Amino acid sequence: MMTINGEKSPTLRIVENAQLKIMDALIPINLYIVNLTKEELLIGSNWFSKYKADLILTENKLKFEA
Repeated sequence: MMTINGEKSPTLRIVENAQLKIMDALIPINLYIVNLTKEELLIGSNWFSKYKADLILTENKLKFEA
């Protein structure tokens, strides 16, 4: 897996169909566990496309269709 800063990090484990809870919505998601120096959740562009998600940074909002 390639991290956001361009470093390669091997996938340690994959958790398929995990439940990501956002407010009242439970969204199935595959989690790729990697060894990082701090806790982070990275959501790929394919997830944003699948759920028609918009990340509005100026408002600290995530809009999507569940």
